[in-house]
Amino acid sequence: MGKKLSVIIVSYQAVELLRDCLNSIEKYNDIGDGLEVIVSDNSPDMRLFDDISRDYPSVKLVKNENIGFGAGNNRGFEHSTGEYLLFLNPDTKLVEPIFAFAVEKFEKDKDLAMFGIQQTDKEGNFTDSFGILGLCGPKNIFGYFQLRRCRKKGKFEDGRMYPDGADLFVRRSSFLQAGKFDEKIFMYYEEEDLTRRIKLYSEAKKTAFFGEKKLIHLGGGTGERNEASYLRGLRRGLDSMKYCAEKYSLDFEKLKKVKYRHARMKYRLARLRRKRDKAEFYRKVMKIYRDEAPEGRGS
Repeated sequence: MGKKLSVIIVSYQAVELLRDCLNSIEKYNDIGDGLEVIVSDNSPDMRLFDDISRDYPSVKLVKNENIGFGAGNNRGFEHSTGEYLLFLNPDTKLVEPIFAFAVEKFEKDKDLAMFGIQQTDKEGNFTDSFGILGLCGPKNIFGYFQLRRCRKKGKFEDGRMYPDGADLFVRRSSFLQAGKFDEKIFMYYEEEDLTRRIKLYSEAKKTAFFGEKKLIHLGGGTGERNEASYLRGLRRGLDSMKYCAEKYSLDFEKLKKVKYRHARMKYRLARLRRKRDKAEFYRKVMKIYRDEAPEGRGS
């Protein structure tokens, strides 16, 4: 018999973060046996798989190579039975019950295909929970500050914005009709791509954001948090952006220029504030968007 809601978590090492996530799910499970949890393990070794299978016997585990975020979620989905899905980052932690709320939202609105909830840092400060469709965010400084105001007020615009992928609630039928995650995208832009295809192919087309429910998202907590790893991520994101631009007939060079202008704005602000380390960091970011060609997907 199928479950009401399936939580699918793609994890890459970081066992302790995943434990915190799983413990919070168990603590705040408000639908009992209607919930199932699936961990799709992309780690290079068996440590995470063995530890979680030993200590969390009710969690379904799927072992993969490092196949990317979207493909890892698809493998987890293949083992799921839930009528509704929650794709959840392992560096998240529940602070209140959210599952009965999600089921109620889907069952009251048959046109609701996908939504997100408010993310916070561990101190409870609001963090970015949705973005603007367009692969690169706002096209100018005015749009950048407009998005900041929308995020601060929780003002989500269906058809113009997309929920952040750290906590993505999706109707199962919509996920299938949209074609699941595109496995040619190794990392980044998955939620925007899925939003676009839900709008095109799903019977239910509405996307939403519900700020009355919250969870902690540490952000970047599944790997090294240093400058080198961040810049590697930017290069990989640039590659994904190029693929998506080709897929949707968008001008990649123009999109890259928007990213460059955002980085330049932050560089200038850092210089005005005499924050030399930050200024040097954004100078390197500017160089990536100005000079570097995308790498091969999955590299």
